[in-house]
Amino acid sequence: MENTQNYQNVSDGLRISQMIIRFIGSISIFAITVYFTPNFNISSFPILILSSITIIILDYLMSIITGIHDIPLGRGLVGFTSAAMIIYITQFFVDGYYISIVSSLIAAAIYGIIDSALPNKT
Repeated sequence: MENTQNYQNVSDGLRISQMIIRFIGSISIFAITVYFTPNFNISSFPILILSSITIIILDYLMSIITGIHDIPLGRGLVGFTSAAMIIYITQFFVDGYYISIVSSLIAAAIYGIIDSALPNKT
C-alpha cells in the first residue's frame, strides 16, 4: 500500500512539472505567433501571459466538453478550427488583446505549425 502512495506522489509531481513546461512552451509559441500574425495586438508581456493562461484554460475546457483531442480528427481540421475559435474568443476575456477573425485563422495555422515541429509532449 505504501508503494502505491509513493507512486501517486511521484506521478502528481510529474504532472505539475509537465504542466509548467507546457505552459512555458505555450507562451513561447504564442509569442512567436503574435509576432508573425498581422492584426494581432497584445499590449504588454503580462497580457501575453494572461492570454496564454486563458487559451490553455479554454482549450482544456473544450477538450473536456467535446473530447476533440481524444480522436485523430481532433488533431487535424477540427483541432485547427477549435484553436482559431479559442484564439479569437480570448479577446473577450483579456483586455489589451485584439485579433481579427482572419488573423485568428492565420494565428491558429502558425501556432499549429510551430507546435507540430516541436518534440511530442509527454
